[in-house]
Amino acid sequence: MLTKELAAKVKGQMSEETVSEMVEHFFRHGNTFLLLELLNLRNEIESLREEQQSDNKQKTLSKLLIQ
Repeated sequence: MLTKELAAKVKGQMSEETVSEMVEHFFRHGNTFLLLELLNLRNEIESLREEQQSDNKQKTLSKLLIQ
C-alpha cells in the first residue's frame, strides 16, 4: 500500500521498482536508511550550492566585463 502511494506521488521522477526497493530498505534498516538518505541529500544540497555560487561568479564577471 505504501509503495503504491509513494510511487504515485513521484511518478515520472522514479520508477515504481526504485520506490519499492527504497521502501523495503526503509522497513528493513530504518534508522540507517534515513541516515544514508540524509547524507545523500546533504551532498546534493552542497553540489547545488557550489553550482549556484559558480553561476553567480560568472554573472558578476560578465557584468564587470560588459561595463
